[in-house]
Amino acid sequence: MFTLSHYQQKAQDVLVPLYGDREASAIVKLWFGSRLDMSPIDLIMRREEDISFPLFEADLAQLRKNTPVQLVLGEAFFFDQSYRVNEHTLIPRPETEELVAGVLDRFSNKALKVIDVGTGSGCIAISLQLARPNWSIMGVDIHRQTIDAAKANAEKLGANVDFRVLDVLEEGFSGFDLLVSNPPYIPQSEAQAMDGNVVDYEPDRALFVPDSDALLFYRRLLELAKENQKNSPVYVAFEIHEDFGEQMIELCASFGFKEVNLLQDLQGKDRMIFAQYGD
Repeated sequence: MFTLSHYQQKAQDVLVPLYGDREASAIVKLWFGSRLDMSPIDLIMRREEDISFPLFEADLAQLRKNTPVQLVLGEAFFFDQSYRVNEHTLIPRPETEELVAGVLDRFSNKALKVIDVGTGSGCIAISLQLARPNWSIMGVDIHRQTIDAAKANAEKLGANVDFRVLDVLEEGFSGFDLLVSNPPYIPQSEAQAMDGNVVDYEPDRALFVPDSDALLFYRRLLELAKENQKNSPVYVAFEIHEDFGEQMIELCASFGFKEVNLLQDLQGKDRMIFAQYGD
């Protein structure tokens, strides 16, 4: 066995040249905390203790290849919960936590029917259901393996969400009050400039859209929301590309949506759209 500080220094020596000081420290904190079941305080206070870390070398070999630490661990944290992630799911991002927080700020626990399109690991749908138990929530995604991962997360976290396989570009749905989505929104041409630990390991179908139609999914979702509106308003909540805020406002207006709100994330980038159709 070696001391915790020995493992920390060895990890930093490998990861800092790849990721820089700040990101390498964040990776080590998440990695060691998960594998060793240690809090951030433990990782400071127990530095000189001898510890057993049998997976250290295997983990480090994967991290050296730019494998995201969440996929090395098989888990990612979102809204203070641990989600199982794999090659079929997008790794949850902090920006998506802001989308969920925005939804919870706007809607009480009054019964609503909600659909989460492109559910991935299920993190949006599950977080909403845990926070708003009176909501009836369905999460949909195009691939069976992705839905299986979301179902496993719901079972682990005790969330009552109906997950289904559905291709939103080919199939419709109805009977909802609120449509939430973090769909693919990155133009394919941007892939070349992105980090390898994203494009090489996360599913392309969850990330990219054609350059010729970057708002493809939003157009379809707005169409479905408009068709669904009957006697009460229908709401949409979207995560968006930082460069397309104005285009999204125009797109929502073209479908007759009102009270279209464009919000920035904590980095000051256009990131969320909230809108309403009907009175």
